[in-house]
Amino acid sequence: MRAENILELKNLSAGYGPECAVADVTLSLRRGEILCVVGESGCGKSTLLKAVQGMEPRLRILEGRVVLDGKELQSLPEKERRKECAERIGMVLQNPGGAFNPIRSYRKQFIETLRSRGAYEPAAFEDRAAEALKKLGLEDCRRILASCPYELSGGMNQRVALALTLLLGQEVLLADEPTSALDATVQLQVAKEFLRLGEVSGVSQIVVTHNLALAGFLGDRIAVMYAGRLAELGPAKAVTASPRHPYTRGLLAAIPTLAGRMPAPLPGQPPPGGPVKTGCAFAPRCPRALAECRSAPYALREASPGHFTACLREKGDGK
Repeated sequence: MRAENILELKNLSAGYGPECAVADVTLSLRRGEILCVVGESGCGKSTLLKAVQGMEPRLRILEGRVVLDGKELQSLPEKERRKECAERIGMVLQNPGGAFNPIRSYRKQFIETLRSRGAYEPAAFEDRAAEALKKLGLEDCRRILASCPYELSGGMNQRVALALTLLLGQEVLLADEPTSALDATVQLQVAKEFLRLGEVSGVSQIVVTHNLALAGFLGDRIAVMYAGRLAELGPAKAVTASPRHPYTRGLLAAIPTLAGRMPAPLPGQPPPGGPVKTGCAFAPRCPRALAECRSAPYALREASPGHFTACLREKGDGK
């Protein structure tokens, strides 16, 4: 019987050289789930994805474990670990065209990628590629495969990148700000494609975004990061409707509304240099900070079933 979780991060700390960029991250990704990771720039979201993918040579796992479908990746020989990650974990970037050569056809690049994984079957390629593209609403398969990335829109390029994930049969998809380079209407279209991808393939997804409204639309669960640590983790509806951390409340207040309410910007900036060693990193910006917030050790507490927060004020009584 397969475990419910396809991916687990256990007390993970990672950084570039000796410097820690993310610390004490413990979370899981369930099979078929979309987990959205939100926070301001510099809060460690992209570093977290790179630590999971394991393909950034400068990034080091300082503590903790990354477990993919029961396999602890750090315990594998380097060649086997990279093969495991490449075959089972896909990556979609903020600029989808950046993942491809802009002046080579998608047909050539799809074939090269499949060959590098030992999965290219010439007789079946056209049918398999067409099936993957159609699952994401791209019917004109021959034209798209003959096109170069520079010839297609940002939204179309993003769909083609998702189709490649389907074609490769990858089980986990990591998406780093996949809609931030798109206009508002195309953002919605692409978000729906991520939902469709999960429905048609069952692929599990971690989507990084600074847009909490998008995370509420797209995610099954939301993880809020601040200064390299998790500030809040819980079901998407609970996090957006009843946030348990003042940082999450601040992010929600900064979202413009159709009712005409002006967004309330968060004062200050995240601390430079990643996770702080003592106390709550958000305390200097928090209007509700207690004296002990500046000295208490970091801990993620369960405020309500399945809903966790690092805020000391939350005692599980809903206050």
